[in-house]
Amino acid sequence: MDIYSLIKNDHQEVASFFRRLKAAEGFSETSEQLFAQLREDLELHAHAEERIWYPALREAEGTQELVEEALHDHALVQDLLDELAASRMDDEAWNEKLEMLEEHVADHIEEEEGHIFDVARQLFSAEQATELAQYWQTAKQKYMARHAK
Repeated sequence: MDIYSLIKNDHQEVASFFRRLKAAEGFSETSEQLFAQLREDLELHAHAEERIWYPALREAEGTQELVEEALHDHALVQDLLDELAASRMDDEAWNEKLEMLEEHVADHIEEEEGHIFDVARQLFSAEQATELAQYWQTAKQKYMARHAK
């Protein structure tokens, strides 16, 4: 498995959480669990990208702006996650913020799977993409081990 497949799998899982969270409207315990899982997945994904994917991209010529934009996206997503976690789910503003989060994540995914993947495929050999996938999985495992305590 290569880095592109792992990133796409994470993206699909996050999209699934958004769908399930919207479908669970009104069931607060279910919604709370789904939001907690969504937040955990997004934070784990961002951690792996920031430790493995973006540093590898940043080493190449002309990719700094792409990486900076992606990091900015991550910061905005984290801010929205923090605001949602601090708000009441039964507040109408919560659903509006969730919608903003979903749109922002979708835009980030589109940019990443489109333009950033295109650039990366020119930079990394198949072997390098597989090696990055191994580093990615290790970074995620270490993160989960630290946050499971």
